[in-house]
Order: sequence, then C-alpha cells, then structure tokens
Amino acid sequence: MMMIAMVIIAKPFSHSLHLLLVLLFFFLAIHHSYQSQQSQSQTQTLLIFQKLLGYPSALSSFTSTTDFCNIEPTTCLTIVCYEGNISQLHVVGNNGVSPLPLDFSSDSLFATLASLPSLKVLSMVSMGLWGPIPESISQLTSLEILNISSNHFSGAVPTQVSLLRGLQSLVLDDNYFTGEIPTWVGSLQGLAVLSMRKNLLTGSVPNSVSALQTLRVLDLSDNQLSGDLPELRNLKNLQVLHLENNTFGPHFPSLPTKLVSLVLRNNSFRFGVPSNLSSFYQLQKLDLSLNGFVGPFVPSLLSLPSIKYLDVSENKFTGMLFSNSSCNSDILFVNLSSNLLKGELPSCLKPKNSVIVVYARNCFSNADQDQHTPNFCQNEALAVNIRSHEQKHKRITGKAVLVSSMGGIFGGALIFGVVFLVIIRVNRKGAVKAPSGAALEQAISQMNDKQEVKTPTKSVMENIFNRVSIMPYKDSVKTLARSMMEHVINQVHNKHVKTHTRSIVEHASSVNTAKLLTDARYISQTMKMGASLPAYKTFALEELKEATNNFDASCFISEGSRGQMYKGVLSDGTQIAVRSLKMKKRHGPQTYMHHIELISKLRHSHLVSALGHCFECNQDDPNVSSIYVIFEFAPYRSLRGCISGSSGEKLSWAQRLAAAIGVVKGIQFLHTGIVPGMYSNNLKITDILLDSNLNVKISSYNLPLLAENKIMVGNGTFSPGVKGNVQARMNDGDKNDVYDFGVILLEIALGRTIMFHNEVGTLKDLLQVSLATDDIARRSIVDPAVHKECSDESLQTVMEICVRCLSEDPTDRPSVEDILWNLQFASQVQNSWRRDSNDIRESPASSSHEI
Repeated sequence: MMMIAMVIIAKPFSHSLHLLLVLLFFFLAIHHSYQSQQSQSQTQTLLIFQKLLGYPSALSSFTSTTDFCNIEPTTCLTIVCYEGNISQLHVVGNNGVSPLPLDFSSDSLFATLASLPSLKVLSMVSMGLWGPIPESISQLTSLEILNISSNHFSGAVPTQVSLLRGLQSLVLDDNYFTGEIPTWVGSLQGLAVLSMRKNLLTGSVPNSVSALQTLRVLDLSDNQLSGDLPELRNLKNLQVLHLENNTFGPHFPSLPTKLVSLVLRNNSFRFGVPSNLSSFYQLQKLDLSLNGFVGPFVPSLLSLPSIKYLDVSENKFTGMLFSNSSCNSDILFVNLSSNLLKGELPSCLKPKNSVIVVYARNCFSNADQDQHTPNFCQNEALAVNIRSHEQKHKRITGKAVLVSSMGGIFGGALIFGVVFLVIIRVNRKGAVKAPSGAALEQAISQMNDKQEVKTPTKSVMENIFNRVSIMPYKDSVKTLARSMMEHVINQVHNKHVKTHTRSIVEHASSVNTAKLLTDARYISQTMKMGASLPAYKTFALEELKEATNNFDASCFISEGSRGQMYKGVLSDGTQIAVRSLKMKKRHGPQTYMHHIELISKLRHSHLVSALGHCFECNQDDPNVSSIYVIFEFAPYRSLRGCISGSSGEKLSWAQRLAAAIGVVKGIQFLHTGIVPGMYSNNLKITDILLDSNLNVKISSYNLPLLAENKIMVGNGTFSPGVKGNVQARMNDGDKNDVYDFGVILLEIALGRTIMFHNEVGTLKDLLQVSLATDDIARRSIVDPAVHKECSDESLQTVMEICVRCLSEDPTDRPSVEDILWNLQFASQVQNSWRRDSNDIRESPASSSHEI
C-alpha cells in the first residue's frame, strides 16, 4: 500500500517537473531567437549605414558575417556593445577625401541609426557629412553623447535635439551652423559638455545656459557671437570656458571659481578685471589677450597655485610691478606685452629654459624687449581715462555734470575718510592682538621690516587711486575696500609661511619641549592611557584559527602593505582583528623578540592597541614563516564619515577639536611612548576611527617588524605620500606624520573630502588667503555644518597650525607638542566662547534678540 501511494504521489510530481522543463526550454528558445533577430537587425543597420556613407575605408571591414560586438577597435572605428547590443559607435573619416554619394541624405542616416535602440554614444568625426541636422535625430532616444564635429552640417540647430533628454555631451564643432544658440539648451539638465566652436553662430548667449548646473565645458570660440554673457557664477561645476574670437563684451562675465581654463582672447571686453579672479585656485590657463581691458593688472595672477599659462597681452592694463613679486614655479608661459605696466619686471619672470616670457611694449625699467619710457605709460593711462570721462559727459546734462562733480568731491573725501578709519581700526586691533595677516598695517610693517617693498603704503594708495580713476564715483568705496583687500592678499600670499609662523609662535607653550619629552613622569603617565586593556599575551595558532574560522574568506577585512587583516571572536566573546605578516626571510623566534617587545607597548586609548602575537612555524622548520599580531577590534565609524560623509550626523566644531586632539595624542604616543619611536606612519583620515562615545582611535600605523618586509623602524621609516627624496623622508620621519596630520586637520576644518595630493596645496593656499583677510572670509570656507558655531579665535588658531603642518620644508613644520598645545588652546577658547554665548542668550536683556 505504501509503495502504491508513493507512485501515485511521484507520478504527478514527474509530470510537473516535465512541464517545467518544457516551459524553461520554450523561454530559452524564445530568448535565443530574440537575440538572434536583434543581432541580425544590428548587422543590417550597420550595412545600410556603410552604404549611405559610400563604403568609406573606415568601414571596409563590414560584411554580413561580421561579429560587430567583437570587432577589433582601430583609430578610425570603435564599436562597443553591452549585453549584445551596440551602445557606442565611433567613426573617424579622412576629412571628406572620399566624397559622399550624390544622393546622400542626413535624414536617412540618422533614421537608420535610430534602429539601434541601445545606442548611447554616437561619434561621426571628419566624415564630410553635409546638410542640416534632420528631425529624425529625435528618434535616438537613448543618446547620451553626440559628436559630429569637423563636418559640413549647416543651418540652425533643430529643436528636435532638445528631445534627447539623456544628452550629456553635445559637440558640434567645426561645421557651418548658423543662427543663434537656441534657448532650449537650458532644458538639457544633464548636459556636461556643450561645444559649438568654429561655426557661424550669431547673437548672444541665452540666459537659459545659466540653468545647466551639471555643465563642465562650454566652448563657443570662433563664432560671431556678441553681447554680455549671462550670469554663470552659479555653474559650480564649470571647469572650461572658451569664448575666443567673438565680440563678447564689454563687461567681464560673472564666473564660478572652479574654472581650470578661461580663454576670452580677441573679444570686445572694455572694462576692468574683477579682483576675485585671484581666488581662482584651480585655474591653469588664463588668456585675456587682444581685448580692451583697462585698470590695474592683478599681480597675484602670476602666483595662482595652479597657473601654467597666462596671456594678458594687447590690453591697457596699468599698475606697478616689483622685482620681488612672486610667481608660480610651475608656470610655463607668460605674455604681458603691449600694456601700460611700469616698475620692474619680476625676477621670477626672467627667461628660463622651460619658461617663455614675453613683456615687450610696456614701461619696465629693468627689462629689454623694446620698452617704452615711463611717461608713455602714464600719459596713455591718462588718455584712456580722459576718453572714458568725455564719453560719459556726452550723455549727461549740465545738471548731471554738476552732480557728478559734487559726487567726485564727496567721493574723494569719502576715500580719505575710509582710509583714515581703517588705519585707526587696524591700530586698535594691533593693540589687542595681531592675528597673522589680518590687518593691513601688520602686513605692511612686516614687509617694511624685511625691506621687500620700498614704499608699500605708496603702492597701496597708488593701487587704490588707479582703480578709482577708471570707475564711476559711486563705486569708489567698494573699489577702495576691494583694492585694500587685494593688496593684503597678494602680499601675504607671496610670503605665506613666514607670516603665519610668526602668529603661531605667539600661542606656543612656554614649557621646555625637550625637558617634557625626557620627563619620566610624562612618559609613565602616557603609558597609563592603555591600562584598561587586557594584558598582552602570546596566542596559540589554533586559538586564532578557531577565532577566524581557519582564516575563512568571510572573516577577511583587507589586505595592504601591512599584511592581511582578519576579524575574529575569541572563546570569551572578545572581538579581535588579526594582522597576518608573511616573513620573506625566516629566522628563529628570538630574532623577532625585540620587535615583539615594542609591539607589546602599543597600548594607548587613542590607538587600536595590540593585544598579543603568535608565531607560525612548520614542523620540519623551527624558523618563523608568519607572524600574527592581534589587535582590539574597532567596529567604529571613520572620522571622514563623521565630517565629510554624505550621510549621518556631522560632528560639531567642539567635537572636531576633541577628535583632532585625540589624533595628536595618539601620534605623540607613537613618537615618544615607546623607544625607539615609530615615525612616518602614513596617517590617513580613513584610518582614524570613532567609537560610540566619539573617542578617537588610530587604526593603522607602522609595525616595528622586519626591514625586509619594507617596514622600517624608528628614524628609518618613511611615508611615500610626502614629497622629497627618500633620505630626506627618513631623516624627517616625525615631520612626515605632522604633514599627514595637517591633511587630516584640513579635512576636519573644511568638511571636504581630499582625494589627491594636488588638492592639498590648493586648499592650503585658500587657508592662507583667508587668514590674511578677516573673520568673515575665514568662516566662508569652513564646512557649512559648523561655520556658525565656531569662535573666530578658535577657527583662526586651527587654520594657522594647519598651514604650518603643511609647510613644504619639514623644518618649518611644528612639533607634535606645539600642535597639541595650540589645539587645546583652540578648544578652551571655543568652550569659553560657547559659555559666553549661552549666557547672552539666557540673559533677560537679550532674550528678545536673535544671537
């Protein structure tokens, strides 16, 4: 009976399984058939594409049996597929040497390509294509990149292009497009590249361009465009703006500050250059040549941190340059020719092997290259101003002339009044404190002391009045303030390290640092910081295998130059992290005991501390093949995630200071808590962890084990992330850690993720400039999450010590003790300011006011 029941049950199950297999086979057959049809359809499309173009040589490999998804890419043809569907088609012709068929139709061409439903990238360059862009282009609904440059397309850019909502790059260069730039470009919200250079476009740039928040490249060079540009400063991602060979102007455009390349060559710009151009710290190329720019040249453009190419020739820039003006050491090309510049050619611009400098037709006293006399530049500058003044008076009535004259008198009086008030205010500030570069008088006095500028006050006033002479009287006060700020920024930027070092010394501890480092009580107190940890011990290999499930892949954490890391759980429930180090040369256990002794002392509240070690030896070989170092497991958040991460709550300013202090204390222990100290630990913010109570722990540092494993000990350590030769890094191991901490502190203050070394220099310069201005400027660059809650003095102290940590010369970097003192000072100032602010909020007199 039981057997019969089983057969009855099994029989319907067998039928069900059979039916399932049949259905599965059916669906696979349909899918295969669909793929086959899709492949045939793509083949037919490309063969028709080949025919429409007259069988060009670039497509000579096309046949009915070609496997287009596996065709070998060449310089003329590249086809990319995704899941069997053509997603990219790149064709480069020979500039129309092989003519198209007489019956060529651009409409047929784009309609044919529309049969490729997955086509995202279409590039047809130098193929001799002609006619208008047809309406059928709207059928390429998946298109993200369109490049049809160097062809003969003509007419207006059709509205149908606006239907390609996924378009990210539109390149129409070197064609014969006419008409105006369509206003619908603003509807392409994902557009990153808009390039329409070398066409016949007319009119002005539509305001809708300012809505392209994702735009990175805008190239409209070599057209017939004119007028002022729309507001572009909100295009935060814009990096390339090329507008040369048009008639744009007369006003300088409003620009974002992240530009890398700005080319305004050969246009109709007639007014001055804004002083904030000197804050474009990513700018590598700046070309303002062949315009009618007037007003003072901004010397700080020569020392922009990223500048490589600078051309301001054929303008009417005025002003004084000095032989000791600074330049970017990496600059490759400078053209100052045909302006009205006076003074001395900066010595940093004297011709060098790798640098091209052109400066003819100015009035430099120490230069050749066909210079004018100083009177020429002065008279020409006056003539420019007089012409501008006369043109202005032609458009006003007699009453307006009187008002303008009165405005000039009051404007002049107001200028002197503002200068007088500024000097009084600076003197008062100087009596209380003298923060680095924060006062005009201090910057001037420092330069006088070093005799780097003969008459700085005269230079400031000349700069002010040069600017006032070319601008309306009603802007005099604004121009004055801008000029003063610009002068201070320029001068402090040229001597940034010395200025800030001077200010930090005023906050330095009076304690004898050498005595502090050798004080046994101090060292023993430091050692107590790891007293809460379990005793250091020697682990058995079997114990580690049990904790990590025999070093199973599920327990694997990471691998790097410091060995493999595994997570484990001991029998008592303690979570551990096991670092495995394979020994390149095998020795007996006694060889490693000195290093193990040092590791056993790596126990501190601000380190992911060592709990023990284990030697692995083979039965037939008593020598050590692997060493395992066991650390406390730290399942914490990284400091970066709590500061510049995209999710979760961000640390307050007080919490950031506490975290920074914790990091420095950890570094201090690595340097002085064990003998010999551990230096060049290649510290990164991602290796700084925070537990649930926001206590800091450094999770990665050099282990004193085996030079053959490229882990140097004591003063022999080095960090590959710090500039300089190997010997210099070895000699300055403690200063390498100071530099790495400066990078961490930079991210703590600015709240910006730093990924590349060249970003550090740019952001450091940004800090230096803000230190040379005022509290408002400093707050403007701080992480928006905390800029309202930090006190001015606390913020300034952090910025100053950060700049010193990032000094290029290791000898200029502060000691760890100096850093610690300054950060503790910043924390105390912050706490006092916070208490005072709370008292003001709670007082009855201020209860009705917003703090």
